[in-house]
Amino acid sequence: MAPGNTQEPRRTGRAQAARPLPVWTSALRDWQQRAWNAVLGHGASDFLAMATPAAGKTRFALRVAHDFLMKGAAARVLVICPTNHLRTQWSEAAARFGLHVDPALTNEQTIEAPDYHGAVVTYQQVCLAPAVFERSCRSKKTLVILDELHHAGDGKNWGKALRRAFEPAVFRLVLSGTPFRSDNNPIPFIRYEHGESRADFAYGYTDAIRDSVCRPIVFPSYEGELTWLSDGREHTATFEDGLKFDLQRERLKTALLQESWLGPVITEAHAQLSRLRKDEQADAGGLIVSMDQEHAKWVADLVGKVTGTKAVVAVSDDPSASRTIEQFSGHQKQQWLVAVNMVSEGVDIPRLRVGVYGTNVLTEMYFRQVVGRFVRMQDSVPKPQRAWLYLPKDPVLVHYARQIKAERDHVLEDVMPAVPRDLFGRVVVSKKEYVPLNAVAKLDALIGEDEGGGEGERSPLKQEHAVSLHEEKRDLRDLHRLLVASVARKSGIDHRRLNAELIGRTGSRVDQATAEQLRRRIQLLERWQERGYDGKR
Repeated sequence: MAPGNTQEPRRTGRAQAARPLPVWTSALRDWQQRAWNAVLGHGASDFLAMATPAAGKTRFALRVAHDFLMKGAAARVLVICPTNHLRTQWSEAAARFGLHVDPALTNEQTIEAPDYHGAVVTYQQVCLAPAVFERSCRSKKTLVILDELHHAGDGKNWGKALRRAFEPAVFRLVLSGTPFRSDNNPIPFIRYEHGESRADFAYGYTDAIRDSVCRPIVFPSYEGELTWLSDGREHTATFEDGLKFDLQRERLKTALLQESWLGPVITEAHAQLSRLRKDEQADAGGLIVSMDQEHAKWVADLVGKVTGTKAVVAVSDDPSASRTIEQFSGHQKQQWLVAVNMVSEGVDIPRLRVGVYGTNVLTEMYFRQVVGRFVRMQDSVPKPQRAWLYLPKDPVLVHYARQIKAERDHVLEDVMPAVPRDLFGRVVVSKKEYVPLNAVAKLDALIGEDEGGGEGERSPLKQEHAVSLHEEKRDLRDLHRLLVASVARKSGIDHRRLNAELIGRTGSRVDQATAEQLRRRIQLLERWQERGYDGKR
């Protein structure tokens, strides 16, 4: 039931002791107002709002929650989010608007204390005890806010548990920063077309830049000569060289594990951060996303070695990680944060302006979530407030960067299976020997440098020319070649058979394909890589 179709709030046997809600006085951005109006006129019980990371989904959702509670359409609000750190962040954000939600509710408590307006819990909590949440939704009219619901696809039974828990809710508001797919296990409360989620309201990165809601981002990409030992053989390659899929992954690991490659990249990133802190934003911060705790500590030591600056480390295994991030967010003198799985989505550190992508996670959704940490606009900082994310020139990462630059309308999907990829070889797909030997970084291109630069703005890096259709299709063919090799190897199917099937489904050979046909081929190959090729259409 949308708030426009309100009824008198249901009376319960106990006194309502929640703090009185103040009148909402905070201004909404244009897109937030339009999205709220869309909710008001929505006739169904589920509403999916997709807005680019850093656009302000939290404020929009809290406006909806405030309206439901004020009108009596709901007696409580329950937010479900991916991590414990985000529970605190949601609670603090809600309190600024007079909404008080318990960020520490346990499954043993069943329901929050009566002086709260609701609670914030994690997806894992709900999926461990769906019956508890089902009872609480039945006992009090509940508005449910599902933040980044694609996490419900992380486990086969999570979708089933969420449906049981929140079927009795009076309204379910679903938030996402990126489109998502769920071919194997459809996520509840979502409309799908051809396996792709369909939003009831969408606000993209292009819109956010135009409205000065988000910063334009630039991607300096770095080449290098890389050498490593694998299965008894020594390999030497640059990122330009065509390699089989396994060797491509080893090449990326080599870059990220070698001081001779990562050190110069961090040095350049630090120089950019120093310029920003001197000329534009005195408290500008930097973030390096690493793979795991051991790698993060090594990276932090490297930051100190090449910059003379002590980096703060936040890893998900550390109970104090949330406090570390909170302190870094408000500590103007701290320049660098090295993090593992703590800032991929939702975490709000507006002063982040420079980043280094130091992980070998190669899924597009993760990449976009990392990008989202750098693009939040700040009213007190001069425009255009560009951000920088330094990348290895891995073809998959470059492909993502160019897609974000052009912001094409496409379906987001994992390029590689979503499994842990240990940079240090403790969890590996292959048992072949792999030893990184040497890597030297070299600046190659600046993806997106043409976006948002002022006439008087200086950059020590060369400006990249506009991406032509030829370059776009070249990048698509490179990614296509890697995926064909991967699918063929995993399925045991000959390349020619795969290509014949792709021609049948897309209507063209690779060398004659349009960009759209190439993207369609890539989409099919990604599905086969994840689920296996079965020959079915």
